[in-house]
Amino acid sequence: MSCKLPWLCIVGLLLLCSVARAQTTPDRNFFECLQLFGSCDHAKLSAKQAAQVAAAEHEHNFQSCKNGWSCDPSKLTSAEAKAVATAAQDRNVTDCMAGNLSCDKSKLTAQQLTAAAVTAKNRNFAHCKDGWDCDSANLTPEQVSEVQAAAHRRLLDACTAGWDCDFDELSEAERREVAEAARERNLTSCLSGWGARDHSTCDYSKLTASQSAAVAQAEYELNLGDCKFGWESCEPLKLKAHDAAEVARYRRQANFETCLAGGTICDATKLTPAQAKQVLTIPKASSNSSSGR
Repeated sequence: MSCKLPWLCIVGLLLLCSVARAQTTPDRNFFECLQLFGSCDHAKLSAKQAAQVAAAEHEHNFQSCKNGWSCDPSKLTSAEAKAVATAAQDRNVTDCMAGNLSCDKSKLTAQQLTAAAVTAKNRNFAHCKDGWDCDSANLTPEQVSEVQAAAHRRLLDACTAGWDCDFDELSEAERREVAEAARERNLTSCLSGWGARDHSTCDYSKLTASQSAAVAQAEYELNLGDCKFGWESCEPLKLKAHDAAEVARYRRQANFETCLAGGTICDATKLTPAQAKQVLTIPKASSNSSSGR
């Protein structure tokens, strides 16, 4: 339906919007009050809405008290006050069992005190065994032995992994075990092929004859790959004749394919006459195609 008087239509729309705002504003205020927003205007609530908001505020205060948060205990009913006291006692027991500083032992029963003490001793023992800060004076002789054994295992693991450790604390058998682990690490590092480039990662003097041969082959394969792909780390003088020839063939083919693709690193001087002729036809074909359009 069209409007023959546009100005009248505009006035009508403004009136409708004004009415809509008048209807939705109280609802929005009621919602904000229920959510306990600071923008709530209690004066604009109806009696029914005010009662609902008061109930929401009371429940929020009760839950805050129950959780140990900031609240107004004077607004609680007797049943709610008991529930809050029970929740506080439960939290205190949990804190004491966990060894938290917020624990108030004066509020624990005799049974709870005993349980908390046992838990604290077990926790202290676990900390000592794991090498954390603890009170070793509170350990039993058996626990002291376990803690010492655990500390020695950590020492052996550190030495075996090649970390800083005190070798003087190891037995002869353990020293042999650590030495064998060191030889295995060295061999693995050498076999990676990087020993020739970073001698700090490979000690050739600790390799057997067969290991030295395997390492030399690994380094040769690494250098062959570097040369094949044209990397700066390539040492062509270390290649065998047949491998050098294969690398040269591979590099020429790679250069040819680069030239065909129009690559900027194409070296035209390394192309054969046939390859050069084939490469030169590419731009012409592209140019003819463009002129045809």
